[in-house]
Amino acid sequence: MKKYFSYILMGVAVLCAGCDSYFSNNSPSSTDAQIFASAEQTEALIASIYQVLPEQNSYRTRLGGPWVLPGTDIEFYAPSSSSATPTYAIYTMTAAGHADLNVKAKNPWSYLTVGIERANVAISGIENNADTTKAAMRYLYGEALTLRAWLYYEMTKLWGDVPYMFEPMDGSYESIYPKKVDRNKIYAKLREDLRHAALLMPNAADCPVEVPTIIKKPTVERMNREFALGLLARVDLVYAGKALRPSEMEPGSSWSVEFNVQDPEERVKLLNEVLWACEEVINADGYSKLLYPYENVFKAVSSSVTDYNQSESLWEIPFADGYRGQFMNRMGAYVNKTAINSNLLKGMAAGKSKSNAKIVATPSYIFSFEEGDARKWVTLSPGEWSYDAESKIEGVTGNVLYQSPEKVVKTYFGKYRQEWMTFETTGDEDGINIPQMRFADILLMYAEAAIGSVSEVTPSDPIRLDPQDLFNKVRARAGLPAKSLTMENLMQERAWEFGGEFIRKYDLMRWGVFEDKLWAAQEDIENFTHLTDGKIDFSGTPYDGKLSNAIYVKYEPTTAVTKDGSVAYRIAQIYGLQLGENSVPDGYVDGTNTGGWVKSDAYVSDGKPAANLGEKGQRIFGVGMTKDQVKARQYWPIFQIILNANSNLYNDYGY
Repeated sequence: MKKYFSYILMGVAVLCAGCDSYFSNNSPSSTDAQIFASAEQTEALIASIYQVLPEQNSYRTRLGGPWVLPGTDIEFYAPSSSSATPTYAIYTMTAAGHADLNVKAKNPWSYLTVGIERANVAISGIENNADTTKAAMRYLYGEALTLRAWLYYEMTKLWGDVPYMFEPMDGSYESIYPKKVDRNKIYAKLREDLRHAALLMPNAADCPVEVPTIIKKPTVERMNREFALGLLARVDLVYAGKALRPSEMEPGSSWSVEFNVQDPEERVKLLNEVLWACEEVINADGYSKLLYPYENVFKAVSSSVTDYNQSESLWEIPFADGYRGQFMNRMGAYVNKTAINSNLLKGMAAGKSKSNAKIVATPSYIFSFEEGDARKWVTLSPGEWSYDAESKIEGVTGNVLYQSPEKVVKTYFGKYRQEWMTFETTGDEDGINIPQMRFADILLMYAEAAIGSVSEVTPSDPIRLDPQDLFNKVRARAGLPAKSLTMENLMQERAWEFGGEFIRKYDLMRWGVFEDKLWAAQEDIENFTHLTDGKIDFSGTPYDGKLSNAIYVKYEPTTAVTKDGSVAYRIAQIYGLQLGENSVPDGYVDGTNTGGWVKSDAYVSDGKPAANLGEKGQRIFGVGMTKDQVKARQYWPIFQIILNANSNLYNDYGY
């Protein structure tokens, strides 16, 4: 260990632009053989990989929030009338980076490479010194391999082609100043490592392993065989898909969307592997892993359920309750300051909590859901929690805790909600885990591979599970009937199933449809910007005759969301946010005879289209960008601080 850490300390300041502070570990006095003979000491080293994840500009905020999610055809940064939309949210960031991201020693690139280097040290030490016939050490070996593979997958989805670093730094020029390589070389290595990890680790249900301190129960907070297999399937589908790629690994090269793998026979092998990996997960967990009803999936996350057998997650980035982590804060449903100060809503500490919800749904996504889809008002928040006397709820007077309807263009995502929490937040930090893969994804990846995805080939191995049945299982949970399994339908189904879960952007990229989908969604926003007589004019748009200019909601009393059991009012029914709801709901006559419905304007704010909030309006990508520019900006630039530290690195895609 001493030799490894000495090499790290020599080179990491250059490789990671000042990350030496993250390697403050004292080098052990014992030998490598002694360290890796101990499962407990090996586990402590692997814990240092996990330790990178909750850091400030790692997954606490920058890699686990709105910085990496927007924009897509279904999700984008909430518009503001008072501040400009950040460059990272609308694909106008340059190599200089955004102030939140391009920070010396504390930026996403550095954190990910630090995690990878720590994994390299652990893996090399285990391979050279440990007894991997022992169950505990086999688990730790597989855990380290899977962690490294996941960290590398994260790097490639953000930057595309990155350096190949699968050995501990040895002080050589090549290890301190690595060059970028074709990402195919990295994908091939990740596949090899994940297949090996799947042989080493037990299924989650078979934990604990030999040493109780290693992993005491089936948990979503530690690596397991199912996640390794699921990640293998995800990498395979990316590898077999289409992506924006440079024409050659040289500065200034051109770029285009093309297959990652040109050989069709190789794409067939990748699809075969997806089928195998997903089938292994299904055989291990069974369909009971698909939680019913749909909202229970996210109630489990919001209430910090980490038991693998009570969660749909395969793995979640772990955070301690109320300590570090701002996933709910940034990605959850919005809570008005009045509701926070009321000290009534579960999960909120009066005057101390914050709700900085940043991600909203595109109008085209809101109106895309099929009628009766139970996922719609779980995925989307029907309104923000408020506390005042403005509710207009029939028979209710005075200040009350209730959900106030939002404008359509300010519809936040609702999969993570304060009222589902089992502890209180006391500021920005909520400590909610970040799910990285769910069982539903396994079913849909199998279905996608079985029909060939966008690879233009189909699997050659036997398809032992019925892909149509797996596709329909996901739909059935949403309360929807069977539907033909086609690639177009699967793309849409993934949008409905995984909205607001950090998946859509990377799906669009691997399918090669990124700029087309974003362009169409931005054009759709224009349908909500034309006023006639103070109302949105849908004439000549796809919404003509299909929508009302208002939304109507009905409330129900509940004590389930308050700390003290007092009554709050949540939205129970919504009319006007489904295509075809173009009049008034049953029972509503006029403002004095409402039938219990509360009416609000869905599209206009202070006499202006709400879609024009902010100086530049509601944007998925920057003003004046061409379609080719939108395509080119799907990857992040390598930040200038990294380029300054390593002259062998450079940016593609016109950065």
